[in-house]
Amino acid sequence: MKKQKEKAGTPEHRPGPGDYYEVNSRYGCWYVSPETAARIGGELDRRKPRRWLKFVDLNGGRAWVRTEYVESVAESTERRRTGEREFQYLRRKEDRGARRWDDEEY
Repeated sequence: MKKQKEKAGTPEHRPGPGDYYEVNSRYGCWYVSPETAARIGGELDRRKPRRWLKFVDLNGGRAWVRTEYVESVAESTERRRTGEREFQYLRRKEDRGARRWDDEEY
């Protein structure tokens, strides 16, 4: 029983992060829930947005970010991340196949 509890706490056996959003600014990136992202998006869409955005990220950290410094709010779903990993794998595989035996770049 003890081994099972230890295994459940290891990174390989923890559940994934699920769906979240990335708030990117000039000075950092935060991962937030869909609800927080919707609130941030609503604030950015206002005619006269507030000067500061205050929110809590997925790890419970509080953040204060100047509204004018927010560069993007991007959705990151498990399906999208899996697709991106598969795409990158296939692209690297294709690149390896296109190499010449005397190519020094690789």
